[in-house]
Amino acid sequence: MNKLLRFFSYHQPRRIRVIENTLRSRRTVATLFWARQYGILEWLGADRALNRQEYDQLINQLVADKLLVIDDQSQASLTEGGAKVLKNEEESFYIPSFYDWYWLANTQRVIQRLFLAIQVVSEFSYHQRKYVPLAIPYGEMIAVKQWFRQNYHHDLVKSLYNDLQRFGSALESEDPRMTTDLFNVMIGYQRSGWTINQAAQDLQIKIDDIQYLRHDEMLAVSAYARNFPGPLQQLLLPLINESPLNRSAQVTFDLYTQGEPIELIAQERRLKENTIREHLLEAAILIPDKLDWDILLPESKRDELSRFYKGEPTTWKFDEQIASFYEYRLYQIFQGITNEK
Repeated sequence: MNKLLRFFSYHQPRRIRVIENTLRSRRTVATLFWARQYGILEWLGADRALNRQEYDQLINQLVADKLLVIDDQSQASLTEGGAKVLKNEEESFYIPSFYDWYWLANTQRVIQRLFLAIQVVSEFSYHQRKYVPLAIPYGEMIAVKQWFRQNYHHDLVKSLYNDLQRFGSALESEDPRMTTDLFNVMIGYQRSGWTINQAAQDLQIKIDDIQYLRHDEMLAVSAYARNFPGPLQQLLLPLINESPLNRSAQVTFDLYTQGEPIELIAQERRLKENTIREHLLEAAILIPDKLDWDILLPESKRDELSRFYKGEPTTWKFDEQIASFYEYRLYQIFQGITNEK
């Protein structure tokens, strides 16, 4: 089955580039906004290795199979046939356990650093110095090398084993398939690790879903490393985010919640006011419960906008005669959140 089918809807036209950018974690306020409206925000970064050519081929195949139709606005909807196929296939989909932590880390970097570290320690435990290390970016190799040098004389083999055992036990209680896959895909001394085909066959998961399973595993290990001291935390903590917001947006958010107006924040940070507004829109999308909406978009303004914008927020059309785009988007976000409740 085409792995993109699950991200489309029969009732709601969806922008094909938003789905691509969500899976690849191409973060813009527009991508985050529409991903939330489509109910796929937690899939942010779930397939970072996906490239444009592969994505377009998958979309074209769905269209050729008459499962998807695309309008002149590059919005796609499932056909009746596509909706039937989706319904029949849904029960066999891999259902993630840790995607609520979608913002926690770039799992592509986590898996590179983690698997090289495990390979290095495994070979070290057998006193092997001549082996071919995993081919990963140079920066990640240096990080693993520094971590190993700082820890190898502190009984690293035993402490890493204990850390992995604790994590594996916790993961087993959530979904045994994650534990089985994670520990079988690792490579080390005289051990090559599972291929994707082996994992799919043994776990009875579709090949296309193995990527989503492993993204889930890396979010899980990131959450573990965030909370429990040990060699995994030392290795991975530099990759773990403190907030769903990017660092610059977090600074803006902190200043705004302290009562500073947009104009002053822009001056202090030497940024354009529109950039500050983009940061606040990101916060409204990702952490809406931490905002005081009566300050961000006062009730009087919401009442005014409600006279012009009605129904499903995704169907609204911006009109500069009614409000600024910033106010319009904030109201869209607010109404979308209200509708979710």
